[in-house]
Amino acid sequence: MKFSFKKTSVLVSFIFLLVLHSFSQTEIHWGSTGDPLHGLVITWKSMEMSSQIKWGYTDSYEQGPFHGVSRNNYSGYLFDYAFPTVNASSTIHYSIFNDGSWTSDKTFQTSVSPSSTQFSFIAGGDSRTRMDDWQMAADKLAEETVDFHLFMGDHVNSGSSTTDWDNWFDRGSNFLEKNVIYHTGGNHEFGPIYLNKFVMPENEKWYSFEFGNALFICLSTEDYFGTQHIWLEDQLKNTTKTWKIVFFHKPFFTTGSHANDMTPDRNTWWKAFDDNGVDVVLGGHTHYYLRSKPINLNVSSTSAVAEYGSKPDQGRLQIVAGSYGAPVSSTGNAWFIEKNKSIIHYTKFEIDDNVLNMNAYDMYGNIFDHVTITKELTGIEDINPNTSVSSLLNDNFPNPFSTSTTISYSLLTSNYISLKIYNMSGQEIETLVEDFQSLGEHQIIWEPSGLKSGIYFYRLEVGAPFGSKRKHTETKRLIYQK
Repeated sequence: MKFSFKKTSVLVSFIFLLVLHSFSQTEIHWGSTGDPLHGLVITWKSMEMSSQIKWGYTDSYEQGPFHGVSRNNYSGYLFDYAFPTVNASSTIHYSIFNDGSWTSDKTFQTSVSPSSTQFSFIAGGDSRTRMDDWQMAADKLAEETVDFHLFMGDHVNSGSSTTDWDNWFDRGSNFLEKNVIYHTGGNHEFGPIYLNKFVMPENEKWYSFEFGNALFICLSTEDYFGTQHIWLEDQLKNTTKTWKIVFFHKPFFTTGSHANDMTPDRNTWWKAFDDNGVDVVLGGHTHYYLRSKPINLNVSSTSAVAEYGSKPDQGRLQIVAGSYGAPVSSTGNAWFIEKNKSIIHYTKFEIDDNVLNMNAYDMYGNIFDHVTITKELTGIEDINPNTSVSSLLNDNFPNPFSTSTTISYSLLTSNYISLKIYNMSGQEIETLVEDFQSLGEHQIIWEPSGLKSGIYFYRLEVGAPFGSKRKHTETKRLIYQK
């Protein structure tokens, strides 16, 4: 078979472009050795032995160029640049000097302050096999603005295949270049390449980090179960954080061929979750969406408890979010299933002090499941009424309410009173009344403005001039639902 010179030239050019493309992939991705602001690291690939990054808070890259720290890769080198503590809620502009030229201007949005108790994150995983679906998922995830992502493993079909990894980075670049991701390894890719590719806290196989009022614990379902159990118990027992969130690849409660993968560890890992009031347990592995009913094996191993929460009689919320591109699995039936759907999806969590909201989305941005967990109030002291003080605070009506509610109270003597609204963490939201009032029945209509749905408290204080100690306090709860 003979080729014409023209056809041969075209073929050589095509091969050259393919080779050049494989060499020029920068594989830019973000990680952290701590929280998203403290320990922030960007990693990229280069065929050269030296590479640089320039960055700043404007496109003039005013922070100046810096050399990346190189390490070996299966092809060429990986370079890391560890940022100093960066400004919260800010845009970073950056460019990578790679294979002889600077990339176009790229942007990265930093997280809110790690001390903030209002933040958001996305959880999902299992992007292996179907690269078109992975690219669709990655492009959709790139449109979201959250503080960080949790990746539930099975990034690629074969962790030893360099082609799989090249395709994964290439198809997911739009997402990977813009977001901090905390990874856990799955059974398909856990190994040397996975551990070398990503920067994570501690030993990278399992680790923890804190953000806001939450503790995040990453476990590895691939090895070291006994060692991790000891470490897990220590992490859970010594935290003072409001929320405890654990993520790993293989879920405890699922259906199909993976139903019993984690059953042997129910008496160790899951018992630690129940004993220490873990709020959310995240996994992948089964390629569908599953939200569990409240599970507490200390109470029952065959039926759900009444509600989600961290009290001894409340149950864990387990989410299986395992479909960023892997072949979608069929749903099943089991006592622990509250919601089950065969769909490519992601889950978005928003924490606002003592309230956690989770929405499950398809890749078109439609919500198909939702759950809210509310912690009990910790910032307001609820004092029992002193019957020697002549007042009575009534239940608001209606409750729950969507637009307005009426709060009424009675005074048997004229007195100074204060009536205020507080959120779940005890922060004052609004003062409804602060005045000297005559005896008798009083009422006020409250119409919230600019507040999120959730549980709030109204508190009546009676009996002393403003600025001095009150003699009597009553507090009641109301529920606002937009």
